[in-house]
Amino acid sequence: MAKKDEWKRGVAFVRGINMFDNAKITKEKMRELCEKIEDKDLKVKRIHRTDNVVFKKRNMHYATVGQRLEKVLEKHFDKKMHVTCRSMRTVKGLTRN
Repeated sequence: MAKKDEWKRGVAFVRGINMFDNAKITKEKMRELCEKIEDKDLKVKRIHRTDNVVFKKRNMHYATVGQRLEKVLEKHFDKKMHVTCRSMRTVKGLTRN
């Protein structure tokens, strides 16, 4: 059982950016936007290929992280954006044989 205030790592998968001419963004700009969602319970650790955001969070659901990121991306791109978040435990489970 998760303890209150325990940090958990996860990844946010951002759909539809930097594909063809759709929603172009640099890694630096993505980092700047991600900083807007950070607070005492959410820290962005790194960005992989502009569309995968590795974070740590506590006292919130993974979906809340996705909603926060969608909100800043939608404001930036002025269109609906889709973000799916998963725990690192889930991601690691996908890589097992």
